Amino acid sequence: MKLQEKLNVFVANQTVLYTKLHNLHWYVTGPTFFVLHAKFEELYDETTEVMDEVAERLLAIGGKPVASLKEVLALTTIQEFVGKDIVGKDAVQVILADYKALLKDAKELRNLAAEADDPSTEDLFIGYRANYEKTIWMLEALLK
Repeated sequence: MKLQEKLNVFVANQTVLYTKLHNLHWYVTGPTFFVLHAKFEELYDETTEVMDEVAERLLAIGGKPVASLKEVLALTTIQEFVGKDIVGKDAVQVILADYKALLKDAKELRNLAAEADDPSTEDLFIGYRANYEKTIWMLEALLK
């Protein structure tokens, strides 16, 4: 897959993740409600920034980011979450799988950017990789 195509999949995944995190923010239940309610809000705010940065980077290198839900759903590799009550640990498990997928994507995109001699995009994804590794560590610690 070419860099611009993979960047668009990443934007699509961020869009789905944003909605999924909102659903979990609204529907999480149980003794960890207050902690996770706040954490999911923090994560969806962060996701918005990442989505915007990557879409703008895509435009800067001559691409066109996906900008409709139809396009997003055609490209995403992340499953949607249908709004329903979900216990805290189950909600963390749902999102943990997505963050592991995003980490894999960040590594792949960093490599694609290096191959394309695009150090600015490479730098973005080095940073995302570190952030995803930290988020995964924190989510896994919550499950122990």
